Amino acid sequence: MPRRAFASPAGKPIGWACRFAALSTFSRRCALLFGLVLVSAVVVGAAGCTSKTAKIDPAKRVVVLALDAGTWDLLDGYIERGLLPNIKRLRDGGAWGPLESINPSSSPVIWTSVATGKTPEQHGITFFVRFPDGKTGNPVPVSRSLRKTKAIWNILGDADKDVAVVGWLITWPAEEVYGRLISDRAHYGDLKDESFPPNYMAQLKPIGTDTVLAAMPSFMEMTFDPAKVDRNATDPEGRINYLVYDRFVRAYARDVFYMEALERTLDDGALPDVLFMYLRGTDDVQHGFWKFMEPELFEGVSEAQAEAFGRVIERYWGWTDFQVGQILERFGQDRLVMVLSDHGAGAAVGKNKVVTKEYMHLSGSHRKNGMVILNGPGVQPGTKLEGASIYDVTPTLLAYLGLPLAEDMNGRVLGEAFTACKNGCTFEHIASYETGLGEGGGLGEAGGENTTSPMDEKVLEGLRSLGYIDDSAGGAP
Repeated sequence: MPRRAFASPAGKPIGWACRFAALSTFSRRCALLFGLVLVSAVVVGAAGCTSKTAKIDPAKRVVVLALDAGTWDLLDGYIERGLLPNIKRLRDGGAWGPLESINPSSSPVIWTSVATGKTPEQHGITFFVRFPDGKTGNPVPVSRSLRKTKAIWNILGDADKDVAVVGWLITWPAEEVYGRLISDRAHYGDLKDESFPPNYMAQLKPIGTDTVLAAMPSFMEMTFDPAKVDRNATDPEGRINYLVYDRFVRAYARDVFYMEALERTLDDGALPDVLFMYLRGTDDVQHGFWKFMEPELFEGVSEAQAEAFGRVIERYWGWTDFQVGQILERFGQDRLVMVLSDHGAGAAVGKNKVVTKEYMHLSGSHRKNGMVILNGPGVQPGTKLEGASIYDVTPTLLAYLGLPLAEDMNGRVLGEAFTACKNGCTFEHIASYETGLGEGGGLGEAGGENTTSPMDEKVLEGLRSLGYIDDSAGGAP
């Protein structure tokens, strides 16, 4: 398949020949030796299972759909009611189950572990923010610059797999990939390093309020007044307007932006070999609208409010399911699809109750277990996955694509999902993808300096509105 030829800011082609030429003589020798080792491993790994079982015959392409806070506790019921036809089709024809996550359930930490197969201590993203002055001072949102290890899209690019990464958490500032990357801050607009190639999405502007207002009647019954949005409002009308802005308007605008970015990406030449797509709005609306869905668990929810907002969560999941269908239609049938979430969700009651007054507009909170589905060529339909973990995602994708596993990754291959591995499989291993030769290097032993941007305050505003950070408390892991 012909590869895209992108231009650097200096007008030079961005490709493997150019990258190789830029290395020092010693580095080129190391890279060449590692390439030979990797090619040898891939040739062996392409046999799939080295036991007596047949090989895993991979699909032409792989689609990874990351849907934040997806939980079978909700989705089971929605599927039974026919609200999620695309997710139902994937589940019914594939392997599926809960996906064990980690505590505390910090999404930047978890999604980085998903993408690297490594623990927070290994990959370097350990919380939502960092405090430049140790554990005091003004917080700064974590950035991709702090990541110490390769993500799976880096590994796949090294193996000549064309990737597209859209909206994945903690991908700003955008790094060079073998393909295209639209970072998780691109939706703010006019931000340096928002994508790779540079300025790739420069023509795509943030989604305006008019677009959101036009869609709002499909999700809720209210007349939203942007002029009454006030985080510190104490009157009922003001608090409802802030809730809708905070938990729906921003969420929907962000998800629509990344869906449009994805559409433009998929229209640009051949489809990528592997797509990584992230949507966060499901988490946002579950945080904000749970009490209207289950008013009996909360005090002070009127019948009128339950009527107006009680179906926001299910309708947002319905909208998300439609987007899943749109994406899959582009890729046809010869593709492996992995749908997953970083954690689950539930009502913010009992031990999960929101106790800080400033965040009392929130009524949903996290639960440990998320969900996972595998569907496509090679997958054994009807398999119920047990004991799957966020650390298993990257090893499973590597094994499926015939690439060796790394000894310094956590987790396992979800072999039970694949027909060829019903009697067990063994896979090739290498020590690490960070160095290739095991002599240090990679992306840096201690990561880089945390990158700041003019959009940091907007990121912090979103984190504060969720109660994820409290400036007065100070400190972060």
